[in-house]
Amino acid sequence: MNSDEVQMIKKTWEIPVATPTDSGAAILMLFFTRYPSTLDKFPFRDVPLEELPGNARFRAHAGRIIRVFDESIQLLGQDGDQEKLDEIWTKVAVSHIPRAISKESYNQLKEVILEVLTAACSLNESQAATWAKLVDHVYGIMFKAIDEDGNAK
Repeated sequence: MNSDEVQMIKKTWEIPVATPTDSGAAILMLFFTRYPSTLDKFPFRDVPLEELPGNARFRAHAGRIIRVFDESIQLLGQDGDQEKLDEIWTKVAVSHIPRAISKESYNQLKEVILEVLTAACSLNESQAATWAKLVDHVYGIMFKAIDEDGNAK
């Protein structure tokens, strides 16, 4: 990413990171509403969908999603950022391997993340494309780690 793209990511990121748990919850609620079977892979799978926004485990997971993105975004433009991104997103992938999540499901989540970010941040087409570039990059790191483990579907 060039410096203009990094600055745009950091500037637009200020909106969702201001309310991290609510932002993560918005992503997960749309994900579960659109793809209900994906809820089965989560520790709060027994909680009815309409009760999730008030559930502590759900809110904690929602906050973690935003925190890992925040950690990544803070690194952008710094020396060694790519190595640190590799480390962060490989760790995310490895921690999710035991859940046997399909690449299709990851890609569905990616679609929802970009949709929620575009709406929440009022992204124009160019900004949305830059965000997609970043998310595609971190997904590439995750899929590489999953593929190397041999558990990818």
